[in-house]
Amino acid sequence: MTVAVVLFTADLRLRDHPPLHAALRAADEVVPLFVQDPGIHAAGFDAPNRRAFLADCLHDLDASLRHRGGRLVVRSGPVVREVCAVAAACGAAEVHMAAGVTAYAHRREERLREELGAVGVA
Repeated sequence: MTVAVVLFTADLRLRDHPPLHAALRAADEVVPLFVQDPGIHAAGFDAPNRRAFLADCLHDLDASLRHRGGRLVVRSGPVVREVCAVAAACGAAEVHMAAGVTAYAHRREERLREELGAVGVA
């Protein structure tokens, strides 16, 4: 059985979500993951109204996944560390995510490629 992880970042929807569709095509089992990044808090983007909105969005995403027989895995911590830990724990061969547009997102993606590649995860 093959496993893939889908890392949800800014796009918290199931419909028309290219990384999710790619993971579903590539693997027998898909682990949906969201990581609460302490870097967001450190950068000052963690305002109370944003936290409330994010909590509502994550609740809706999890409800949609549960309706389809899945569930959202939510971790808190450095994104690269948490994604690598989840991928290792479930034996994932691949991690899928949408490309980011910010410099922060690009650095995160590069670190993920390096760390996952070092352990043979695409």
